[in-house]
Amino acid sequence: MTAIAPTSPAAERVLAALAHPACGPVPAEAAALVVAHPDDESIGCGAQLPRLTGLTVVHVTDGAPRGRVRPGFPDAAAYAAARARELDAALTLAGIAPERRVALGYPDGEVAGAIAALARRLAALFTARGITLALTHAYEGGHPDHDAVALAVAGARRILGPKRLAVIEMTFRHAGLDGPEPGGFLPTEPPRRSIALHLDPEDCAFKAALFAAHASQAEALNRYPIALERFREAPDHAFDILPNGGRLLYGAEGLDGARFRELATAAARDIG
Repeated sequence: MTAIAPTSPAAERVLAALAHPACGPVPAEAAALVVAHPDDESIGCGAQLPRLTGLTVVHVTDGAPRGRVRPGFPDAAAYAAARARELDAALTLAGIAPERRVALGYPDGEVAGAIAALARRLAALFTARGITLALTHAYEGGHPDHDAVALAVAGARRILGPKRLAVIEMTFRHAGLDGPEPGGFLPTEPPRRSIALHLDPEDCAFKAALFAAHASQAEALNRYPIALERFREAPDHAFDILPNGGRLLYGAEGLDGARFRELATAAARDIG
C-alpha cells in the first residue's frame, strides 16, 4: 500500500478544523483564499466562508473576457461592473469585510500569460499581510485561469520558501471519462489526505444564497454540486506537465494545452 504523503503542520491545523464544523469558527487571519473569478469563492468553499474568521479573499480576474461580448451587456466594462456588484453581495452575505477583499483586475481568460508576475504580486501580498496559508484551485485542467492561479500560488510559495507558505487546494471540475466531473480530486502520487465536507441543509441553503448572488453565472453554477466541499494540501506542481494527463476543458477559452504548457514553463524559468 502506498503511504499517504505527510501534511504540513499549518495545513493540518486548518484541515482538522474544517473537518469538524461543530468546533465553530476557524481562525484565518494568516490565511488567504486566492481564486480566479467572482463566484469561484462560492463554488470552492462557500459554506466555510463565515467560519474562516479574518480570511483575506483575493480575486485574480474581474470575470470579464475582453475578446467577446456577454449577451445583455454592451461591453466588457459593463459586464465586469455587474460581476463586481454580484461579488460584493456574496462576500457581504458571507461576512467578508471590505478591508479583507483584494481584486487584482486581470482580464478573464488571460491569467496564463501572467503567471510569474502574479506569483510575485501574491508573494508580496502574503508578506505584507502576514499570510502563511493559501486556499486555491486544484491544478486539474478545468479552466486555464484556474490552473494558472494554482501555478501562481505555487510560484509564490517558491519565492517565499516552502516553510513560509502552506497551500490547500479545492475541487472545481476536471475532464472525466464521460465528460466534465465536478467535485472530486485527481489522484496524486503519493496520495494526500483529503477531507470531504457533506453540508447540512442549513449550509446548503446558505451556499445556494451565495450562488444566487452571482445571478449572471446561474447557468455555469448549475454544473457544480452544492452539498459537498473537498480540501487537501496541494502537491508540488511541475509547471511543464499538464494536469490530468493533458485531458483539459479549455476549449471555450481559446487556449490549448500546448500553449498553456509553453506559458507555464516560461513562468517557471522566470520565477526561478
